Amino acid sequence: METTALVWIILFPLLGAVGLALGRNRLSPRAIGLIGCSTVGAAFLVVLSSVIQLRSLGPGEALVQTLFTWAKGQGFGLEFGLLGDAISLWWLLVVTGVGFLIHIYAAEYMASDPGVGRFFAEFNYFVFAMSLLVLADNFVGLLIGWASVGLASYLLIGFWNTKPEAAAAAKKAFLLNAIGEVGIILGLAVMFSEFRSWSYAEVFPQVSQASPGILTAIGLLLLVGAVAKSAQLPLFTWLPDAMQGPTPVSALMHAATMVTAGVYLMARAFPIYQASPAALTAVAWVGALTALFGAIVATRQFDIKRVLAYSTMSQLGYMMLGAGVGAYTQSLFHFFTHAFFKALLFLGAGMVAHYLHGEQDIRKMGGLAKKQPFAYWTFLIGVLAIAGAPPFAGFFSKDEILGAVLVQGHVFLWLIGVAVAGLTAYYMVRLFALVFAGDPSHEHGEGHESGAAMKVPVGLLAVLSAVSGLIAVPGVTSVPGNFLEPAFELYGHHVPHAGFGWPVAVVLLVAALGAYAAVKAFGPGGAGRAAAIVTAGAPPKGALANGLYIDDIYQKGIGGLFVGLSLAVGNGLDPYVIDGVVNGIGGLVKRVGQGVRQVHGGYLRRYALTVFAGVAIFLIYFILV
Repeated sequence: METTALVWIILFPLLGAVGLALGRNRLSPRAIGLIGCSTVGAAFLVVLSSVIQLRSLGPGEALVQTLFTWAKGQGFGLEFGLLGDAISLWWLLVVTGVGFLIHIYAAEYMASDPGVGRFFAEFNYFVFAMSLLVLADNFVGLLIGWASVGLASYLLIGFWNTKPEAAAAAKKAFLLNAIGEVGIILGLAVMFSEFRSWSYAEVFPQVSQASPGILTAIGLLLLVGAVAKSAQLPLFTWLPDAMQGPTPVSALMHAATMVTAGVYLMARAFPIYQASPAALTAVAWVGALTALFGAIVATRQFDIKRVLAYSTMSQLGYMMLGAGVGAYTQSLFHFFTHAFFKALLFLGAGMVAHYLHGEQDIRKMGGLAKKQPFAYWTFLIGVLAIAGAPPFAGFFSKDEILGAVLVQGHVFLWLIGVAVAGLTAYYMVRLFALVFAGDPSHEHGEGHESGAAMKVPVGLLAVLSAVSGLIAVPGVTSVPGNFLEPAFELYGHHVPHAGFGWPVAVVLLVAALGAYAAVKAFGPGGAGRAAAIVTAGAPPKGALANGLYIDDIYQKGIGGLFVGLSLAVGNGLDPYVIDGVVNGIGGLVKRVGQGVRQVHGGYLRRYALTVFAGVAIFLIYFILV
């Protein structure tokens, strides 16, 4: 169905970004925050109205809006338009809805920062870029949004660009994501050679007639892009360092934008993956191993935001695992609930750091339950939600993924997912205990309490983290299934489902054991707590604390190799070999020229001698030969 509303979902935040960029030095912080929040709020209202309109259409129908002709040639044309189907609008509910709450929080959090105008201009641009990525009706538009999200993340991760750590983190995120973009571009090249189109409406119906090898190639190349953007193994090392940006940036990036783009790409390109078992299996294994890796490494982190960063990596692994077994509805449902409790946890961490004047080392915290009761209770809800405690949101969405994995017969992948559930409960309870339980590890001094603009979004996210999972209760509401499944069944895919039987009990038991182990070790009087306090402020030691040194391998191993090759080329090959050859040829020509110059000295007798010598040589040659 044609509509004119979809374009406003991207125009509102874009206009906000442009207006704030132009007026950032003339507006007050209050006006800047009001403009930044209202543009995203307006986009959210358009999304809500579009969802209502979509629900009035028949199965398989969608809202479409053609904007302009992108390219046209003989036998080829690409219209640039917007697609408002169940998948894109489901995503945009989170991008604009959660994004709106984070913007409200940021209005107070960033109010005293001298760069607040630039911050909100970039923040609005982030929402615009993600909305464009999601709404595009073809892969070219998706790629434009994809690159724009990368630019926005570069600007916001390095927002405090006078800090060398922030500048380095921004460059790392940009470069690693550029690797993913190369994968997508190559995938689109193969796609065009096979289908002569990049439009979803033209590519997906042809998938069933395409070569399996071509589909596998496309699927694996698109997966490279998803791995980089969603911080999956092995291109994840940018994500922990991305914590150098302001806390609202971390919340928006981890909950609603940036890192969820890879999961969106897997869901959007599902007909290709369903037709390629090899590519689908690769997605599942990447997700499972990333979920396990992120959870293990999170157990040894001491920076409150780095714990949550590795947690995001792990939870995204769950989503990729779900997509890799064809459980797209469950994967998207976990994206939905994860947005609420992850935004809640990051904003709660921001409240804690705000109170402690920027301190983020959880070994220097403790005893904040009495000093920050609001942060204590809301953070506890987030911990229970991500740990999968019933009836909180994570319980429903995570267990639906694990149930679908088991129903599909992937027992080993299911066991990995169960282990991740236990580790998640362990590291989140560990974090909570070190921050809020017991007595203060250090003297905090008089903290700075957060205001209403920070507390209201956190409170709403806490409520959503507690109850949003109930929308999927089988036989009661089943909102994700009723809304999303028709989009995936459009090309004949059947979404697997599992009931709440003994597998759920196993997951709950393992999670409970993980939580109990964390309470024993890091609760008041625990040995792990005592050991952590002793090392407070010291750099983390050990392989797990340093992400198994994978970043060091990249930086010093691969990076060092290229630096060494560059030095060898610059100091040896280039000056002595390449320049030597060039200079040698030049010198030879110069010497030949000097010799020839001696012959052409302007003396007539020399010219006559040369002529006679030449004639003599020719005569001798012809006589002898």
